[in-house]
Amino acid sequence: MSAVHEPSVKRSSLWSEEDVDPQVVPERYRLEEAFVPKGRYLDPEFLKLELEKVFPRTWLMACRLEELPGVGSYVEYRIGANSILIVRESMDSIRAYHNACRHRGTRLAAGRGRVGSIICPFHGWRWNLDGSIRLVPDREEFVPRSDDDLGLEPVRAELWGGFVFINMDPNAEPLLEYLDPIPTVFAPFQWDHMRYRWLKGVHAPCNWKTVLDGFLEAYHVPGTHPQLHRWDKSNQNLATLKEMEVRSWSPTAVYGKFARYASVGAKKAGEDRPLKKDPTNRGTLGAPDRRLSFAASVEYIAHDMHALENERSLRAAEELKTADIPEGMNPGQVYLQLLAKHSIADGLDWPTITPEQWAVAGTAWHVFPNTILLPNQGCVIGYRARPWGSDPDSCLFEMFSLDQIPVADYDKKWDFEPQFFENFMDADLGTILTQDLTNAEDITVGMHSPSFDGHRLSREQEMTIFNHHRVADHYLWTD
Repeated sequence: MSAVHEPSVKRSSLWSEEDVDPQVVPERYRLEEAFVPKGRYLDPEFLKLELEKVFPRTWLMACRLEELPGVGSYVEYRIGANSILIVRESMDSIRAYHNACRHRGTRLAAGRGRVGSIICPFHGWRWNLDGSIRLVPDREEFVPRSDDDLGLEPVRAELWGGFVFINMDPNAEPLLEYLDPIPTVFAPFQWDHMRYRWLKGVHAPCNWKTVLDGFLEAYHVPGTHPQLHRWDKSNQNLATLKEMEVRSWSPTAVYGKFARYASVGAKKAGEDRPLKKDPTNRGTLGAPDRRLSFAASVEYIAHDMHALENERSLRAAEELKTADIPEGMNPGQVYLQLLAKHSIADGLDWPTITPEQWAVAGTAWHVFPNTILLPNQGCVIGYRARPWGSDPDSCLFEMFSLDQIPVADYDKKWDFEPQFFENFMDADLGTILTQDLTNAEDITVGMHSPSFDGHRLSREQEMTIFNHHRVADHYLWTD
């Protein structure tokens, strides 16, 4: 499917490997080594700059193809003062437009729905789905203008992995070049063969970057989610000193404008740290059997988050509890074999993902500027954040779970209902995500303290956060 209808005028990205000259950045926003000033989160002036210089010139994940199931289906994407209308023009064509009538600027469509043509609700001007003008009532009364001049103003729309990305800069580099190396790294996980399990949006009382930061590193896991490493998942007391000593280690890596972290397992005192993600290395402390330990970690995520694991994961985990573990294998390796067996039996395309591919994929990737994706086989989760009006302490935060579907269902219409909650405590997010969003609120309160001047980041486990700001500087302070 092609979604490119305007000529792609390639130019160099506004971001480059070289850091911006610090002297061009106002002192109150200037980065230092592993340090981010708090004004970049709290100042209305900084948010105004982001809305003017970052969001209009970057590729933004606006929706998924299954949100546009039929010709005429549309989704409105709002960011700051901008409203973008994404429309399925035909079964193999997606278009996007600035959502404003060419007559007096009225918003043409809100939310999501389906239309035969695009009609202004104020005076009835109409456009075809390809953006060409269809009807101007009493057109002879207006100063003559050509049909081309009256067409809807297009916005770049391109596809990757079942996602529709938009870019308001007509001269932006093509999406796949912008995303490099993510499409290559994520290829084994077949995002285009996945569909929504759920999509929930919440009004989060924090800066849009604050809520994303909490999902850009796993350094917080023992402090925020101590139950993840415990056999007794109901025990959410603060981690003990012993648990902190064997906590998981999650190094970060920078890939140009993007960055990722990898949860690579626990490190005990005196041991070398593991260097890469291993999907067979999971478990909990205090389990009587390594098979039960691995199964418990799968079951907890499946039941609490309803993401990253699914019904097939639960079947494989249940079978693992009594499975024979061949010599030279561990329970995690047997689990992956069982998961593959159940997935193939259910009609899924299930390629073998090599240890090298798992290693480079890691745990989570930051897709600059405002999306986080967690690559996994069969079931994934993602996050997206946007400013809420002009208040730097407020944002729209969206979480979504995707499941891989059988090959036979690739062309099936996918019915799902997105949900929105004004208060995240009403969203039934489970313990883990609720803990994360509670953190975001507490961070915001604390950042306003005069005793706090900025984030002091781990140079090994929190460089995803720092990298976002160094990339943003190229959009904020260079032409």
